[in-house]
Amino acid sequence: MRISDARDLQALRAGFTRWLRARVPTGTEVTVAPIGRPDAGLSAETLFIEAEVTEPGRAPAPRALVARLPPTGDGLFPVYDFAGQASVQRHLAAAGVPAVDPVAVEEDPAWIGAPFLVMARVPGRTVRNDAPFLRKGWLAEAAPEAQATLHDNLLDVLAHLHRLPVQAAAWDEPGRRFLSTGTTGRGDAFDALPARLLPASLARWSAYLEWAAQGDAPSALEEAKAWCEAHLPAHEPPPSVLWGDVQFGNMVVGDDMGIAAILDFELAAIGPAELDVAWFQVLHAMTVSSCGGDLPGFPDPATTRSRYEERLGRALDDLRWYEVFAAFRSGAIMVRAARLLTRQGVDDTWLTNGNPVMDLVGELIARDE
Repeated sequence: MRISDARDLQALRAGFTRWLRARVPTGTEVTVAPIGRPDAGLSAETLFIEAEVTEPGRAPAPRALVARLPPTGDGLFPVYDFAGQASVQRHLAAAGVPAVDPVAVEEDPAWIGAPFLVMARVPGRTVRNDAPFLRKGWLAEAAPEAQATLHDNLLDVLAHLHRLPVQAAAWDEPGRRFLSTGTTGRGDAFDALPARLLPASLARWSAYLEWAAQGDAPSALEEAKAWCEAHLPAHEPPPSVLWGDVQFGNMVVGDDMGIAAILDFELAAIGPAELDVAWFQVLHAMTVSSCGGDLPGFPDPATTRSRYEERLGRALDDLRWYEVFAAFRSGAIMVRAARLLTRQGVDDTWLTNGNPVMDLVGELIARDE
C-alpha cells in the first residue's frame, strides 16, 4: 500500500545513470540495471539500484545502492530532510553503530525530479513487520534460540546508540539536529539544548496531529494527548541520541542473526532513551495483538525491559508515560496515512474500527500506576 503515486522507474533509471556518470572520471562506463522497488514503506520512497562501473583498462565493478526519495506530492511528514538523516547516519557509523554511512546526498532535483539520499546496499535479510507474527517468512521459521539471539542483538545495538555522548552526534552543519520530535527535521544548536525536552516534543507532536487530522482527530488520540500533558514527567533522564523508529522491519539481519544495519532515520532525535524503548515496545505489542501472538524466542515486555536496563546501565524512568506518548505518536502518523489513502479512494474506517493503537491507548491510560 502506498500513500502517493509511484514514480516512473524507466525515467528514474535514466536519471540515476546520468547522475552516476557525472560522478566518475571521463571515459568510465556506467550502466544501471532496471530499478527495483520494495513492497513495504508508507513514507519515503525506497529504490534498489544495481549499477556497473567500468574504468578504462579495468574489470567492471558492480555497485549495489539504495536511494531514498520523498514521496510524490504530500507525505507523512511536512519535511523530508535527507541531509539531516545522512548526517545522523554518518556520525552513528563513525561511532560504531551499524548505521549505513551514506554515499551522497543530492539536493538538486534536476537529476530525477526530487532530492535524494544514496547509500550502499548492505547484504542480508529484512523482515516485514507483521510477517513473523503471522508465522510467515524466515524469522518465523528460525529456531527459538535464533529468534532470541536476534532480539538480544537489537537490544545491544540500541544500548550502544543510547550510551553515545550526545555531543558526539553533533551534525555536519552548525545548528542542524533533531529535537526529540522527528516531524520538523531542524532545530537549535547543541549549545542551546533545553534542560527539558519532553514539553517541546509533546507540543510538536500535538501540532503534528492537528496538521495530520485536519481538525478531525480520533477521540482516543485527543485523550492520549490530554493524559500526556497532565502526567508529564517531572524528571527527565539524560538525553541520548535516538534512532526514532525502532522495529524489526527497519533492520538488515545477517545469517548469524547479527544486525548488519539499522535503517530509517526520519524520526531520529535527541531525548531520553525511554522514547526509543517505549516506541519499540508499543509497536511490537500492537503487531502481536493484531497478528495473534509473539514468536516463541522473544521475551515478554517485562523481561525485555529488565534486559535493556542492564545494558543501558540505569533503570528506565516512568516507562508508562513514554508508552502512552509512543502510542499517541504512532496514532498521529496513522491518521495522516489514513487521510492520504482516503484521497486515493481507500476506505479509512480501519482507523477507528479495530485499530490496535486506539485500543492500546485506552489500555495504557487505564492501567494502574
